[in-house]
Amino acid sequence: MFHRNSDRFKSRFNELFINKNQNDKESLLKDVASLMSGITKGRRIKGPTITVPYMAVSNVKDGYLDLSTIKTIEASEQEVEKYRLLPNDVLMTEGGDPDKLGRGCVIETPLHNCIHQNHIFRVRLNNRLLTPTYFQFYLQDKKAREYFLRSAKQTTGIASLNMTQLRNLPVIIPPIGQQLVFEEDVQVINKSKFICLINA
Repeated sequence: MFHRNSDRFKSRFNELFINKNQNDKESLLKDVASLMSGITKGRRIKGPTITVPYMAVSNVKDGYLDLSTIKTIEASEQEVEKYRLLPNDVLMTEGGDPDKLGRGCVIETPLHNCIHQNHIFRVRLNNRLLTPTYFQFYLQDKKAREYFLRSAKQTTGIASLNMTQLRNLPVIIPPIGQQLVFEEDVQVINKSKFICLINA
């Protein structure tokens, strides 16, 4: 997958959404998505388990997934059912350096029975209101960044968000048709990059 936070993507995002729609709706994230923290390592498990892949903090970058290393974990079938990632879920890290606070990316095609660890939030959007591509870029917009920096707990250069703070993130909601146009533009740019890579 190509890095989705290149200048071309950001430029198109700004062109379509920033200061363009003064009448856009605004909602709290908890009202337009379901959120869940992930599985805790080292917990006690009762009954049989299966080995499944899981997304760790090291996999979640700013705008893309790094799948060069995939870790596994033992989990019960009930846990797998609870934490299983679905296509187009958005993964967000709970903390790190302040400039990386609230970083997130879309997991378009999860591995079979893939789950996520407890230092990652899974955001499952209401797809009638928000597209994952728009939301991923919105997380790096000034409004979201200022909210994260204002709300996060910060100690010795490390910042962290809790579930309540994330649930109360204000989200600007442009018309869904406009978001879909942006999603198509991202796909076109990605395709052109792929063709250039093949022909290089």
